[in-house]
Parts: sequence; C-alpha cells; structure tokens
Amino acid sequence: MGKDVNIITDLDENRFEQEVANRHEPALVVLKADWCRPCRILMPTLEEVARHYAEQVKVYRVDINESPALAGRLGARGVPTMCLFVDGTLEATRVGALSRVQLHQLLDEHL
Repeated sequence: MGKDVNIITDLDENRFEQEVANRHEPALVVLKADWCRPCRILMPTLEEVARHYAEQVKVYRVDINESPALAGRLGARGVPTMCLFVDGTLEATRVGALSRVQLHQLLDEHL
C-alpha cells in the first residue's frame, strides 16, 4: 500500500465549522506557515503521530497566510500552534515544534 497522503487534511475558514467546531470527533488543528522552519521540521513528526492516532483524532493543517482570520480566531501568537478540539471545544493549545513524545502526551492527556 502507498503512502497515505491524506493523513493530514488542509483546512481553511470556510470548512472550519463543519470539519471541527460542529463535530464530536477530536480534532488537532495545526497552524503553520511555509516560511516557518520549525513548522517544516514538525511536519514529518506530525504525520507519524497522525497515523498512530488515526482512529482517535483527525489532524488538520491551516496555513496562517491563506487563512489569517482563522489563525486569529484560534489565537495564534506564533507558529506552529497546535489546537486540540474535543466535542467542538478547544481543550488545549501548544505553541512550538513539539517532539513526538510531547505530541503523544498532549493527545493522551485529552483523548
């Protein structure tokens, strides 16, 4: 089987309500930017973690340059920022390129 390219879904303001805010399934929304080196470093680790938790949480990626209103709504003060939603409610926010262990701790704590 080939590489699962859709393990992380791109998200924008238009789809946020239906994909995250109005759903009961847990969602991890990662705010990132192409120019952000820590964001680029985080992505392979995030993909691994997304695969590991595929049955428990949906992972979304938001480009802050393409969706500045959504980034503002989620309170992004830096990138990368991870926002974990459970039942459509923001449960936790982390800023910075978390390690694999830190990502697992964040998800395990809230799922």
